[in-house]
Amino acid sequence: MRLLHFCLLLFAGPVWALGPHEVLLLINAQSADSIEVGKAYAAMRQIPDENVVRLAVPADVLANETLSADEFARLIWNPATRESRSRGIDGHILAWVYSVDFPTRIDTHPSISLLGLTFLRNQLPVPGEVEAGQYASPLFAGVMGARDKPAMPQTFDAYAEWLGRDLPLPAMMLGYTRPPHGNSVATVLACLQRGLEAEGTAPQGDIYFVQTGDIRSTCRSWQQGGAADDLARLGVRAFLTNAEPSRVRGILGLQIGAANVHPDRNTYLPGCMAEHLTSAGAVLDSSDQTKITEWIAAGVTATAGTITEPYAIWSKFPSAHFHYFYASGCTMIESFYQSIRCPLQLLILGDPLAAPWKPRDSLTVAGLEQIGGNEHVELGPHAHSHSGFDYRTFRYYLDGRQMHEGRRFSVDPDAIGAGTHTLRVVGYRTGLVRQQVFMQRTFTVLTDDARP
Repeated sequence: MRLLHFCLLLFAGPVWALGPHEVLLLINAQSADSIEVGKAYAAMRQIPDENVVRLAVPADVLANETLSADEFARLIWNPATRESRSRGIDGHILAWVYSVDFPTRIDTHPSISLLGLTFLRNQLPVPGEVEAGQYASPLFAGVMGARDKPAMPQTFDAYAEWLGRDLPLPAMMLGYTRPPHGNSVATVLACLQRGLEAEGTAPQGDIYFVQTGDIRSTCRSWQQGGAADDLARLGVRAFLTNAEPSRVRGILGLQIGAANVHPDRNTYLPGCMAEHLTSAGAVLDSSDQTKITEWIAAGVTATAGTITEPYAIWSKFPSAHFHYFYASGCTMIESFYQSIRCPLQLLILGDPLAAPWKPRDSLTVAGLEQIGGNEHVELGPHAHSHSGFDYRTFRYYLDGRQMHEGRRFSVDPDAIGAGTHTLRVVGYRTGLVRQQVFMQRTFTVLTDDARP
């Protein structure tokens, strides 16, 4: 059995904190919209084929926003985790990403979101902790009091090392497209494209913390001054204001508490996150209050709201330090989950891998282009860092499975097996916010009988 030739192109990947090979992308195979959005996002973010799982959520289930806990296990959790294990990728999956056309609520008392039960790895929470917002996420790194300082930002792989088997499973949804309040597929894809456009731009827009007498605002206003100060130390401008911005261009982030807001009155930079803490923001089968999908329609890259009445409990929503974690280089999803103490009732929409403050580093792999003969090839990666941090960990993934960790790796064509394969080399930066960069190549191994 010999390695004869390559098909497709050598691909150099951008830098991420959470990497595309560390997410499991779930597509509802019963929905054309879900397939279209999921396939587009996988291509956009170079998510490996092995990390894409198609599930079957029937139309009659989708007609109701609510799943029972048993239906969640049967239709989503069990088949997705089974596929992840059988493909040999479960050991490095750190987050799930749902395409469109999945139910948003789980029929518990009180209700929790699809993302909440995913986060808990299909273990039902203590009801009283959910209702009172007393569940304490092990990923929460925000503040508990106005004089507190947040924990240092970290990427999910660092949390995985700390928490081991106690690591929860963060999740986001790429968008929501069902009537009466869904966005069009084109709008969802435009949102995801804005996330990609934001990569490494270190945007110069402004973040607005809106403080009013509304309980939806006052429950978080104590966090905002400290967050603005922490952002200033990163060179990011944040303003405290007593009114919703109107006709403002170049908004980078917005936190407001109000039942009804006007997202379409402003323009937003790629990578922007905006939300408006309210009871029915993600109750998408009702007509009460402004829906989170209006933020997506207006041009933000991500937003969040609750799927049931949460009461004005700050711990159930993104804290002001979301923007601090984000500006420190974490991805959108990492920033959300470090900023939410009790994330069990939230629906989070948008691009989970958006990372406007990632460094513009790159990776070269000596020997990668030489693979294609009959001999072993020794690979030697080298990361080119513009951020002042070293890349000291290198991992090699063949067809989605981790094969090796180390500075060098020998590719043995006889040991790989016949067929088309993809080799991905990933370099991890030192530090708590461990950016990563990758290269990959797709090739074909033919048997001796198939050689010309």
